Amino acid sequence: MTNTAHDDDTPLDPAEMLALVQRQQGDMQRRMARYVPWILLSWALAWGVGFGMLWLVDGARPGFSVPLAVAGPVFGVLLVGAGVTSGVLGARSGRGIRSSKAAEFTGTTYGVTWSVGLVALFALGASLTHNGASPEVMNIFYPAVSLVFVGVMYIIAGAIWHAIPSIWMGGAIVAIAVIGSFFGYPTHYLVYAILGGGVFLAGAVVTAVYSRTIVLKGL
Repeated sequence: MTNTAHDDDTPLDPAEMLALVQRQQGDMQRRMARYVPWILLSWALAWGVGFGMLWLVDGARPGFSVPLAVAGPVFGVLLVGAGVTSGVLGARSGRGIRSSKAAEFTGTTYGVTWSVGLVALFALGASLTHNGASPEVMNIFYPAVSLVFVGVMYIIAGAIWHAIPSIWMGGAIVAIAVIGSFFGYPTHYLVYAILGGGVFLAGAVVTAVYSRTIVLKGL
């Protein structure tokens, strides 16, 4: 870590201290920006391939069909893989950052909300099935409500951490969830694959260019 004093132990003046803080913030920003494109790319793959596989269960009949017993697990593995990738790279990007208790509380609460919210949504879906909702309706409900929740969480994250791109991406995901639902089963899966995967892919490209730009500025 860079020392906050000269070699002769003379304290830095305010201007030097500000410059030091700005350099350290820039270094941290460049380090974190390296991982974001890979996180978004993992989700682009999960959505594009995963929802595409679900569409292929019935969407290309009678010419071609992927068994649900294959498409479902593949989709699940891709989602888990993207989640693990996000967790690992997110932890690496934040390594060495000292957080205040308020920041730790916010981050922990936000993380727990993901788990609580998704479990609650699937429990709600189970209750609808229990009360007579048809499989056709539930095939639309589960992905749509999950995507709306994901989009809202992205918007909240953007509001908490002042990340405008996260707000835009969250809004796009919510819109895709709503629009796709009107196409019905199984076309909504294709809409999610193309538009949803496309949003994450575009985000990966944009953040890759941005991270490259800030790295060059730091050279």
